[in-house]
Amino acid sequence: MNKTLKIFLILTAAGLYLTAGGQPYDRIERRNFWNAGRNVNGLRTDSVSISYAQLRGSYAAGGLRDTYMAPEGWSAEAVAKTILHLKKFSMNGAFSFENFSGKDMCGSMSGRPGYYPVDVLEFTPGKKTRQTYHFDGGITADIGGNWRIGGKVCFTSENYTKRKDLRHTDYLLGMTVVPGLMFHEGDFAVGACYIFSKSSETITAEVLGISSGSYYAFLDKGLMYGVYDIWDSQGTHLSETGVSGFPAREISHGAAVQVQWKDLYAEAEYLRSSGDMGEKQSIWYRFPTDAVTARIGYAAGDGDTRHYIRMEAAWKDRSNFESVMESNTEDGVTITTVYGQNRILRQRDLRLAPEYEITAPGWEFRAGAEFGFLQEQTSQIYPYLFYRETFTGEGFVSGMVKAGRFDIRGRLSFRQGTSSESGGIADTEIPLPDRPARLEDWNGMHMEYLTAPRTSAGLSLRFNFRKGLYAEISGEYTRGFRLEFLPGADRWGTAAMIGCTF
Repeated sequence: MNKTLKIFLILTAAGLYLTAGGQPYDRIERRNFWNAGRNVNGLRTDSVSISYAQLRGSYAAGGLRDTYMAPEGWSAEAVAKTILHLKKFSMNGAFSFENFSGKDMCGSMSGRPGYYPVDVLEFTPGKKTRQTYHFDGGITADIGGNWRIGGKVCFTSENYTKRKDLRHTDYLLGMTVVPGLMFHEGDFAVGACYIFSKSSETITAEVLGISSGSYYAFLDKGLMYGVYDIWDSQGTHLSETGVSGFPAREISHGAAVQVQWKDLYAEAEYLRSSGDMGEKQSIWYRFPTDAVTARIGYAAGDGDTRHYIRMEAAWKDRSNFESVMESNTEDGVTITTVYGQNRILRQRDLRLAPEYEITAPGWEFRAGAEFGFLQEQTSQIYPYLFYRETFTGEGFVSGMVKAGRFDIRGRLSFRQGTSSESGGIADTEIPLPDRPARLEDWNGMHMEYLTAPRTSAGLSLRFNFRKGLYAEISGEYTRGFRLEFLPGADRWGTAAMIGCTF
C-alpha cells in the first residue's frame, strides 16, 4: 500500500451519524442538498474540503424508555469523516466504531428492533453489549465537459450479545451500493442512480446454566400478537431442526433521479425489497416492500448568511406472508412440505419532515418537525382481525452561538401522538379457535413510549483550541406526561467528546 493510499484511507474515515460535536463539518455537509440524497456526483457542486475525527463517551438512564432499551447504558465511539475535492474528482468517506453496554436489558433479541415485521422477545433482564462498525466511501469524477460519473458503497456490521440465560447473539450485516451519473450545464444539473442494498441478521439463543424452570420467548408477528412458548419450542423458531438460529434477509433494488436548478433541488427515489425469514426449505415468512421517498430543498441569501428550506416525505407499504408448512425428520433428514401462505400483516407508513435553517458566521438556527402516520392490520389466526392506527408528531428548535472560543448549542423539542385499535371476527360458521397470544403490558409500554407527550431539552458547550482541536460536553433531559405503563417519566443523558476538525 503506497503512502498516498494510506493518507486517503485516513482522511476518508467518518461516522455514521453526527453528534453535536462536528458543527463546522455538519454545516458544510448540510449546505449541499445532494449530500442528503443518493447520488454521490452531487459532491462536485461544492468545493470546500473538510474533515473531522472524534472520540465520544456517553451515558443514558431513566424509565422513559421502550421495552428493548436499557435502564442504564454506556457507549464509547470513535468517529471520523471527510469531504475532499481535487481538480478532476471528489471523494467522501466515513468510518466509525461504537461499543455499547446496557444494564438489566431484555425484550427484543434483534439489534434493530422493529426493522423486520417479525421479532423475538425474551424476558430475563441482564447485561447486553453491542459493537457496531460502519464504513462508507464515495468517489465522483468529471468525464467530458458536462458529465460526471461516480459511486458509493456503505457497509455496516454489528454484534449484539447477552451473556445471561436466556442468552443470545445477533449478527448483523448490511451493504448498499449506489452507482450514478450526472449531467450539468450552467445552473442546471440532473442525475440518476441505481440502488442495491442487502442486509442479513441471524439470532441464536441458548441456555448454559442450570435452572429449575423453563425460559420463555415470544414471537411477535405484529401488533404484539404472536406465540408465547418455551424458547426452544417449534412455535418460536429459535431451535428448529435444519435451521441455524433465526435468520432474516432482505434484498432491495431501486433507482433515484435528481434535478437542480440554481438553488432549488429535488429528488425522487423508489425501492422494491424482498425479504424472508428462515433457511433452505424452511422459509417461515416472506415480506415484500415498496418504498418511495421524495426530498426537496431550497437555499437563499447573500454572502455568509444563508437560509435553507428542506422537506422529506417517505411512504412504505409492507406485507408479511406466513408459510403453511409441515416438517418431518426421518433418519436425520428433514423434509419440509409447503402447502401455501397467508398474509398475516400489512403495514402502510407515511412520514413527513419539513425543516428551516439559517446560518451566519457566528450563529445558526434550525426549526423543524416530523409527522408519522402508520396503519397496521394483522390476521394471524382466522377469523380474528386486528387493526391499529398510530399518529406521531414532533417539533424542535435548535441553535448555536459562538462566544470567543466557545460554541454554545441548545435544543428544545416536544413530541406527542395518538393510537387507536380495533378488532373483529370475520363471518364464519366454523368453531372459533383460541385468539393469538398477546403481551398486553408490553404492548402498552411500547405504544406509550411512541405516543406519550414529552418535552426534551439539550445543551452542549464546546471549547475550541488551536489548530482545529476541541473538547465538548453535552447533556439532555426528557420528561414524559400522562404515563401509565412506562417504569418512569424521565430520561437523561450526558456525553463528553474530544476531536479535531481539519
